[in-house]
Amino acid sequence: MLRGKKIALAFAGALVLSACADQVKEASETITRIKTEETEIVTQLNELQQLETALQKTFDESLASDEELKTFQDGSAAVFSNLEDRRTLADSIESALEGLNETKADFVALDEETLPLDQMKTVGETLDLFNENTLAYLAAYRESLDKEEELLTGFGADDATFDTFFAGIEAINLNAETNQTNLTPVAENLATLDAQLTELEAAIAAIGEGASAAEEASTAVSASSDSAAAADTKKKAEPVNYEYRINPEISTVQPIAEDGDTQVALLTFDDAPQQPNSYTVEIAETVKSKDANAIFFVMGQFLTNEQACADIKAVYDMGFEIGNHSYSHPDFQTLTYDEQLEEIKSTNDLIEEITGERPRFLRAPYGQYNEDTIAIAQAEGMTIMNWTYGYDWVEEFMEGTALADVMVNSKYLGDGANLLMHDRPWTNDAIAAIIDGLRAKDITIVDPNLIESPEREEM
Repeated sequence: MLRGKKIALAFAGALVLSACADQVKEASETITRIKTEETEIVTQLNELQQLETALQKTFDESLASDEELKTFQDGSAAVFSNLEDRRTLADSIESALEGLNETKADFVALDEETLPLDQMKTVGETLDLFNENTLAYLAAYRESLDKEEELLTGFGADDATFDTFFAGIEAINLNAETNQTNLTPVAENLATLDAQLTELEAAIAAIGEGASAAEEASTAVSASSDSAAAADTKKKAEPVNYEYRINPEISTVQPIAEDGDTQVALLTFDDAPQQPNSYTVEIAETVKSKDANAIFFVMGQFLTNEQACADIKAVYDMGFEIGNHSYSHPDFQTLTYDEQLEEIKSTNDLIEEITGERPRFLRAPYGQYNEDTIAIAQAEGMTIMNWTYGYDWVEEFMEGTALADVMVNSKYLGDGANLLMHDRPWTNDAIAAIIDGLRAKDITIVDPNLIESPEREEM
């Protein structure tokens, strides 16, 4: 009846820059900020699509429990909560666009003669167009939400008939189709940006000033790898008796034994270590101080930064699992097998160089993957997991107290809940209270070392 739509937006590919000269380093760091902020916006756009998909189920449940449609008249039907969640996301996307605009301004302001300024200007123009088209999409989307609310409320009116009902459903579906059409230019902007950044990568690489710094970084990583391997030999040599597994359908944590503890939750953090302002180490230190554990899902593109390598080594040395969140955060469903393999394997290789251990867990960007992803993960000895819920990208929860409250009291918190968080300052502020709040509800925080993963094959 109501048709939710999913958008698959291709995120710009990896851009690796030598950091030998100040201007090249500054350009590289600014591009990383642009890509990180784009990732946040694309994640939220996909979240809108997921909420539209969830609307069908919510609508059916409302009809089943309210045959007279009274809750539609007074606005208490669950569909209205879904609608408000989408309004909140639309506001959050607009706020994230403002941040991206500021970063873009810093980017195009770079004027060192050694940089490919014409190409950088072109990227800036594409970002302007992306901002314009996304704002236009959001304006139309908000109007469609107002119409949707009016139609849903009308279902419970005294003079409502079946004709009113079905006409309203048809209108809501037409709105959804229009919204999808309005989103097309946004996806096209991102595809254009992908191509432009690829060309910019080649241009900056051709500058050729970063060879010595790249070599030094490589040496540092190699030394880090040797140290990690020596320090962790004993730990990795000890066999592990796994107590939990990940439910492949809903990504919850389930005990392997029939009498195992089901009242558990898993803490996970994505986009680590987000540069240049990462809170990954601070978050890990807080979690460790609470005698808890977690998985930190790493993006490979961040590991071209020496500080990021040091951060991940520090987190690993604290005893945390380091997971794979792809190299450049694309939608795996838009990639070929070989492209997915490169995204996953290259990140595994980087993490292994730093920690001495290959990741056992894979979290696909946007939670989107296919049979190719599953085959690659199996061969790499990895368990794929999505999540149960998360809120730290929603504007109203970008504050420690609010985030802690919603994470502990979410209606989605249940047995084996897989909690999604990110490398964000407000998440850093909230994590201690989240752990305390979960434990106050007698929920055990699972040690990821006790979650099983398949054996790795030779690829």
